[in-house]
Amino acid sequence: MGRSTVGRANVAARLLAAIPANYLLTSLAAAALARLLWRGLGVDPANASVAAMLASFVMFSVLALVAFGVRSTLKLWLWMIGSGAVLSAGLWLSLASGGRL
Repeated sequence: MGRSTVGRANVAARLLAAIPANYLLTSLAAAALARLLWRGLGVDPANASVAAMLASFVMFSVLALVAFGVRSTLKLWLWMIGSGAVLSAGLWLSLASGGRL
């Protein structure tokens, strides 16, 4: 493999992390945050949803910048997969414990 092929694969991996994977991770984080605000801190559901949605815009932007700022794409993907697994498990436990927003 030539140097340009490795460079293109690196950019493609970062683009996949910055857009679709970032969207999935941000969605999970926003849903978990809304549940935490509602069930954990007692914020009413409408305000919890709005606050989580506003925070998701910041999360998406920061994660997109991080995707192109880190040195290792492997560490980036491992971090994103690990974070997604933790957020998914937490959201699933929250939903299983009762109630929807």
